[in-house]
Amino acid sequence: MEINRNTIIKDLIEANPETIVVFKKYNLVIAGGVRGPNEPIAFFAKAHEVDYDTLVKELNEAIEKGVGEHFELPVLVEDRVYQKFVKTAIILTLTVGVTFGAITLSYIAFKLNFNSVYYALIQAHGHAQMYGWLGICIMGFALYIIPRVKNSELKHRSLVNVCYFFIITGIALRVIIQPLPYKPARFLLPVSAIMEATAICLFAFIILRTILSSKEKVGIFDKFFKAGITWFIISTFMNLGMIFHLYKHGLYEVPRHFFSPYIHLYLFGFVFMFIFAINIRTVYAFLDIKPVREKAINLVFLIINISVPIYYITHMLAGKSIIAYRFSQFMALPLAGAFFIFIYGLRVFERSTKELQDVVMDRSYAKTIRAAYIWLIVSAIILVVMSFLGHGTDVQKRFHGSLNHAVTVGFITMMIIGYSSKMIPTFKGVNMYSLRLSNATFILLNFGCFLRVFSQILVGINGKPLFYGVMGTSGWFELAALSLFGYNLWKTINLTQEVKQTATKKLLEITKDTKVFDVVDQYPETLQVFLDFGFNQMANPVMRKTMGRVASIDMATKMHNVDLDKFINAINTKIAEKK
Repeated sequence: MEINRNTIIKDLIEANPETIVVFKKYNLVIAGGVRGPNEPIAFFAKAHEVDYDTLVKELNEAIEKGVGEHFELPVLVEDRVYQKFVKTAIILTLTVGVTFGAITLSYIAFKLNFNSVYYALIQAHGHAQMYGWLGICIMGFALYIIPRVKNSELKHRSLVNVCYFFIITGIALRVIIQPLPYKPARFLLPVSAIMEATAICLFAFIILRTILSSKEKVGIFDKFFKAGITWFIISTFMNLGMIFHLYKHGLYEVPRHFFSPYIHLYLFGFVFMFIFAINIRTVYAFLDIKPVREKAINLVFLIINISVPIYYITHMLAGKSIIAYRFSQFMALPLAGAFFIFIYGLRVFERSTKELQDVVMDRSYAKTIRAAYIWLIVSAIILVVMSFLGHGTDVQKRFHGSLNHAVTVGFITMMIIGYSSKMIPTFKGVNMYSLRLSNATFILLNFGCFLRVFSQILVGINGKPLFYGVMGTSGWFELAALSLFGYNLWKTINLTQEVKQTATKKLLEITKDTKVFDVVDQYPETLQVFLDFGFNQMANPVMRKTMGRVASIDMATKMHNVDLDKFINAINTKIAEKK
């Protein structure tokens, strides 16, 4: 198989299994289903910071060398660690998340009053979105992506299911119990917070152990991951404190002066740090642009991590102290400035380098990533304006709601959709289930977010029923968008690679080039011959269907140090006996 820039990795591995040794060197063999990603080699080289010519040279050398006596074919098992997290996040956002939000927004528009909804329900909905949609999504992707960018195995994998159980149980209890006016069940509220804290501490332990076990050089993105984990833990224990406050005092709502800045601490600290880390590592390849400006990126790291705690404290105290209020106004400037500097440092809107111009691949995700950064710019502008509108005024509250929506839906959700559309097909080694649904998702989500963000601002400025009406419809566009996205992504996750069958007719004689799978598939009685010669893994049907499809008789005998002629004679004799 001649290798060129558009050669698909999974096709190359299928045709020449010996190339797995080269890809294993770059930690690829655990990505892309069981045969490698559906990704051109030129793109892979840029994304993994590998010199293309060097990679091709190594692949050709491996093909020419073939499989020697000591060649050991790695077992390729699809890593599905992220799947239950992503699917659970989709379920949560399509129920207590965006669906509940759309209904609530329509009710507010009908009543022409933001205070017409029980605020404990709003906080429960917000928690489901923050921890259930954003948090679980990020956790799932981090468990899959971080080992790959750090060229390391995921440590303590056995704890992942424990982590998953605690986080979903904790979120479910919190969403149900907080607004429920049934006192005998209130003891479950602190239980929910303890379970969430346990899950997130386990997650942090797994990720940090994975990062620290890596022998790769420390990248500029590493500190963003570590800072994100730190803020995740801080946010979690703050949440624990809020919930124990509710339980102790018999309350149903977290005080708004505490809850409101807490949301921003969670978003700007934890969520932004993780998104920025992944962007730093991948965007230059995804968008075919130049590498990041490291000085600008390092400056952003300092600004955000210094500003976030000050921003939180001053906003919490702004209603009690004029000094805190003035500081809270000022702190919006460095945060907003950091977002602009990051965009500059990432080069996200700069022209393509054209390095991958000749590479044929789906790039529909690119517009979603860039749209996310447009919404980050909108968020930065609203953040600055909001800070000078008077603390606690109605217009300031409406701007605050618009800011939260521009950040969570416009920037974060758009980024999750863009990266999911690129990375999950890569994880699976397949194409996205439907590009048409992806395009519809992009249009509907941007339209819905635009209506919500700017109509809510206009409600704050003017308050006309027309603006309430527009705002009330926005959630349904977003619900439609995320429903299409959820369906599209779910179908993609469930897709199975189609394995090319080389044997299309009945095998009359077994030769050294015959695939192992074809022998056992057409002549099941030969399985015992394989076992008699020491091919014990052939007893596993999964191994027969995966590695058996790519391993020839010649390759298998060399791997197990078995005499080729003697083995082929035994196989053919067994087949002749059956006839």
